[in-house]
Amino acid sequence: MSDKLNFSTQSLGRLASYSLLVLEGPDAVAFIQAQSMNDVNALGDGQWHWNGLLNPKGRLIALFALVRIRKDMLYILLPDFPAEKLCLHLQSYVFRSKVRLTANTDSICFAELDSLPTTQSSRDTISGSPENGMALDFSSDTQSRRLVVLPIQHAENILPNPGIESAWRDVDIEHGLPRLSEAQSEQWTPQMLSLGNLHAFSLKKGCYPGQEIVARTHYLGQAKRQTLLVQSENLAMGAAIYAAGEKAGEVLCITSRSNMGLALISSTAESGPMICGENEVKLLQALTGLQRPI
Repeated sequence: MSDKLNFSTQSLGRLASYSLLVLEGPDAVAFIQAQSMNDVNALGDGQWHWNGLLNPKGRLIALFALVRIRKDMLYILLPDFPAEKLCLHLQSYVFRSKVRLTANTDSICFAELDSLPTTQSSRDTISGSPENGMALDFSSDTQSRRLVVLPIQHAENILPNPGIESAWRDVDIEHGLPRLSEAQSEQWTPQMLSLGNLHAFSLKKGCYPGQEIVARTHYLGQAKRQTLLVQSENLAMGAAIYAAGEKAGEVLCITSRSNMGLALISSTAESGPMICGENEVKLLQALTGLQRPI
């Protein structure tokens, strides 16, 4: 991990929907390993992956990017769920663990679209440092981009960049990354949200809240719904999708143009035309390459 971060202030736009939770202390890695659904022990210093927290029923509380800065410091970057609320949730499990949780308000998250492309082998490695600013490579097979985290004092000269947040969110959705509001927390399992495509949960690590449900669903093949990319006119969050007169699914999140989104579709839905409102729904193949590690 290089300590120097190179970027142009003109290329950045703030991601207001992101918040940051910091874990510090000698037990930081062990603590989040026991609470989260992905294998934190598999990360080296300066690496990151998709991860999340589940409730005991295996429903996703929050999806996030987890960064291992070093063995006694980790960052949790939350695209939609408030860091303060996740901090309170995790605090109840600290007990005697030597870890300190802080909802960080001294750093700001920015998007950098069309950044210099990197090799796939380095996409899970961060550049820079927390003190001077750091970047996560959010590139995919079709889009080069970085998420940049800057201390407030380094972000003073960055001008507003209207539209960059919605453009960033659109790329997430087109690549199968669910952008769920806080109100949508604790409703669906990782398999229902197709988070296996992002390598966001592990079936081999030790126990964690909801692990039994995740394992049972996988090994018994009981996931009756999955999240797919859909295209239709005038999509709306929560709108029902019908096939052969029966409800086949619902829209979870939509792009800024309201013509594409991610929808939870029943695996038992009859083949044939699907309808949302009065418009035909097309099932699309999500773009690839956003999973970490490669």
